[in-house]
Amino acid sequence: MTQNSQIQNLLTKGVSNIIDRENLEKKLESGEKLTIKFGIDPTAAKVHIGHMVPFLKLKEFQKMGHKIVLLFGDATAQVGDTSDKDAERPMLTRDETRANAEAFLQKFSKVIDIDKIEIYYNSEGLDAVNFAGVGELAKNFSVAEMLDRDNFSKRYKGGKRISLQEFLYPIMQGYDSVCIARKYGACDLELGGNDQYFNLLAGRRIMGAFDIPKQDIMTFDLLLGTDGEKMSKTKPNCILIDEAPQSMYQKLINVKDDMIIHYFELATDATLEEIETIKTRLADGEHPNNIKKELAQRIITMYHGKPYDENDISNVELISLGENEMVADGKITIANLLKAVKFCATSGDVRNAVSGGSVRLDGEKIEDIRQEVTLSNEQKLLQMGKKKAVRVTL
Repeated sequence: MTQNSQIQNLLTKGVSNIIDRENLEKKLESGEKLTIKFGIDPTAAKVHIGHMVPFLKLKEFQKMGHKIVLLFGDATAQVGDTSDKDAERPMLTRDETRANAEAFLQKFSKVIDIDKIEIYYNSEGLDAVNFAGVGELAKNFSVAEMLDRDNFSKRYKGGKRISLQEFLYPIMQGYDSVCIARKYGACDLELGGNDQYFNLLAGRRIMGAFDIPKQDIMTFDLLLGTDGEKMSKTKPNCILIDEAPQSMYQKLINVKDDMIIHYFELATDATLEEIETIKTRLADGEHPNNIKKELAQRIITMYHGKPYDENDISNVELISLGENEMVADGKITIANLLKAVKFCATSGDVRNAVSGGSVRLDGEKIEDIRQEVTLSNEQKLLQMGKKKAVRVTL
């Protein structure tokens, strides 16, 4: 890929907004090495493929030799960003956020080289700000501006509580950019989701107030769940990056046809040229399932290091049932086993599955729902139909 192609890919693929695009493009074309900021509040240890969208873009910047500063909001996480929420978030302790950050780093290493990035905890800068300093920062914003934000506006009109602490969040995130610029010599660009747009603009305003060159900003659309709705860790439409390959594969090949390009753009490292080829294949009538399989294998390889092989049992999710109340003395009936692994919700579902001949344990067809299974530390492969399989142990 030529340098110009790299730059266009960087500025276009998966990107929703850039401010100031012309300025950023000139810097990239000049060969200047930029300092790129991306911040995340380590509020939970689970990471889904939607969280990784900015990291795929950071990977592109990293390949071009730019400095990546990964900011962990151990201070801001104690406030909680409500940009995409309709209520206050619970506060975390500093120790909780640090522990989550360590867990995050291992997950992010699947996409970027964490040995070649700078790690910054924003408590370093924010803990040094006194009350007078908070006042100086806050005077750059009005209450009207805060209430104009969509999520705050809805809550205000609905009579829901908005704490003043929440108003401080974008100010804290904006001041982070000042701290990054002071520590690393510059903060040229900040990445974030579209829901972070106001917060990223706050960084530009506060940097201007400190006579520091304003950061450019780059935002991304949110990766939708497999059903076309917002991806959520509490819904089946979510794909965790450490999810079993077999589960990943089944979810990805069932993505809606009109979301194939959306996933290639946001959830893979495919180039613009590769994506155009995929669009052409679809337009020429190639079956979408062929391309979904390529999508699935590409994402699985990114997070598991190799493609999914349906004959490799290690790709199947492992479930330990030792603490399950349906297990007694290491034994469980087939009916309860199917419910325990969430293959069946009711006894009727169990009867239909077994009578239909779709249930197998270690390759042997199950014919009696009352059959007892003795569990141990050795894994047993439970299958129901062609799409559902788990490994179970005591």
